[in-house]
Amino acid sequence: MNDLLTFSIGGRIKSVDYKSLVPYNVAKLHFEYIRQAQSLQLKSPSSLFTEATMIRHLFHYLESRHLTGLSLFTLTQMQEFHTYLRTLPSKTGKPLSKSSQRLAYTFFKNFSMWLQEYHPTEAPPLNIFQRSPYKGNNDHLKTHYFSDHVLEQIKKAIVIETDIYTKTYLLISLYYGLRSLDTISLNADCLIPSDKDGKYDLRYIDHKQKEVVIIPAIASPVARAIQSLIEHTAPLRTNNNIEALFIDTHSNGSVIKLNSYQKTRLDRFTKYHNITDESGNTAKITSHMFRRTLATNLQSSGASLEATQVIMNHKHKRTTLKHYVKTKNEDYIDQISKTLGHMQVLSSAQEIEQFHQEHTGVTLRLSDGYCTNVFMMSDAAYMCDNFPKRGNCYGCSKMVTTPEFLPYFKQLITDKDKELKSKSLYGSHVIRQIEFEKGLIETIIDKLEVMS
Repeated sequence: MNDLLTFSIGGRIKSVDYKSLVPYNVAKLHFEYIRQAQSLQLKSPSSLFTEATMIRHLFHYLESRHLTGLSLFTLTQMQEFHTYLRTLPSKTGKPLSKSSQRLAYTFFKNFSMWLQEYHPTEAPPLNIFQRSPYKGNNDHLKTHYFSDHVLEQIKKAIVIETDIYTKTYLLISLYYGLRSLDTISLNADCLIPSDKDGKYDLRYIDHKQKEVVIIPAIASPVARAIQSLIEHTAPLRTNNNIEALFIDTHSNGSVIKLNSYQKTRLDRFTKYHNITDESGNTAKITSHMFRRTLATNLQSSGASLEATQVIMNHKHKRTTLKHYVKTKNEDYIDQISKTLGHMQVLSSAQEIEQFHQEHTGVTLRLSDGYCTNVFMMSDAAYMCDNFPKRGNCYGCSKMVTTPEFLPYFKQLITDKDKELKSKSLYGSHVIRQIEFEKGLIETIIDKLEVMS
């Protein structure tokens, strides 16, 4: 077999030679695994190169233990592999970092799952991956989404950014949260005239779902940036017969397709515009943070999970909920202040009438109390901002409730307990939100029971 795998990364050709890996029969299978991922474009070339490089740690472990295959790999050997990774030095001579150890483990797991599908007799039992020592390894890092403080700086910096590649890349990321590889793979015909006058639809290929996606009537700043990039790269595409939009000239004069990761470009953007976090340190910006930020802000603004799933182009709601949607700390503070500081709990319906005479004169009864928002009654087209955001009225400063609604709130507690059990696997941020709502309802019940 050909033992050399090559990867085109940022205009440079990098290679990984498998002929020295032991056991060779397993090396051939991993070679096939990476080649298949290359042909199907399941990951970017830089990601596959990293995976092909990092898997050497597994082969060195197998060689040191004289293991000739993976099919009989045991849980004890997996624990020994973890220990082995902790003893390895990095390129600088320091111990291998936790993140590198986690990558080696994750790539071993990915390879094993592929073996289970294509070469089941060669695959290790998947139960050896049930107890990962790296679970939650990066939970302490605030890299899930941009805070409003950082996001505001990014928006202002994009307006004055002069590099057309960076500007276009960031605008697409900011408005639509495309994966980096999907953005970099855009072709010059990605803009399609929309049904709406003066607007364009954006067509791209989702490399995870393997399908063409069309975003209708994209925002004007994004369309203008893409049009500018189309014009900027037109001579390069014409002279080199290339359809790709994100191309540039290498220092040696050759035309290259930009690397999907874009770390250098993003770091340069951050430093040039002096984008800092709340502590005054240079903010960390990665491509995928734009995607997570978009999902989080959609939730925060009241978008449904289904709408967020469609925008993220996720196959399953669970992916959107567990890995992308986070609940902002600012939302908790906002909800708590509005609920505990302004909540009106009255002892009787007579007090309700008196309350409305003094304040609005309008009463609209809802499932959990009375709404004092005049516009909800007087304007049929009006919808309160808080209702679509929370999906309920309890906790709203405009809500007034009385003891007659106690059964409703007690039933809500039961419903929240069931929700805690059913959604326990969706992540700590979801559980935290449900527990917050349960605590809020319990506060209302306590106040109502005193008056009943």
